[in-house]
Amino acid sequence: MAYQASQGNNSFPFILQGVGFIKDTQTVLTDGSRTVILAQYTIMAQVASTSKWVPWLNANLGGTTGTQYPMGILMNDGGISAAALAAGDVTGADILYAGHGCEIDASQLVFDGGSTGVGTLNTLASVPTVPTNLAIQAEQILVLKGIIPVTTVAVDNLEN
Repeated sequence: MAYQASQGNNSFPFILQGVGFIKDTQTVLTDGSRTVILAQYTIMAQVASTSKWVPWLNANLGGTTGTQYPMGILMNDGGISAAALAAGDVTGADILYAGHGCEIDASQLVFDGGSTGVGTLNTLASVPTVPTNLAIQAEQILVLKGIIPVTTVAVDNLEN
């Protein structure tokens, strides 16, 4: 009788290759209405005037403060709790803000649904509408920053 042992790897790397540049002293803006966790690998936007980070939301695609653009990715292990965000600005956040050929696993990206988690989700094909003549998709904006979302297939899925 033959036996085959198999153990599925459930800890896949997020950065697949290249170099990612992470700032580890960033501030995520207070969200007093937040009731859901801000998950690790959430695509983030940055308020230009304060340099504070917020989740990149569909509701902000027409924003004029910088919140309309995907500018980084939250890297905090475990994310940031809703209670911490509701209590005040969260300092010491880790944000992947640029890269040099930094390929990331697109299947692990998180698109935030807003304070309650039920808002319309963006995608890598979402287009910020301000300025109106930019006409560039989120994925293209990230690539311009050296962060390249790529699709992956878990090899252990092929054996089952």
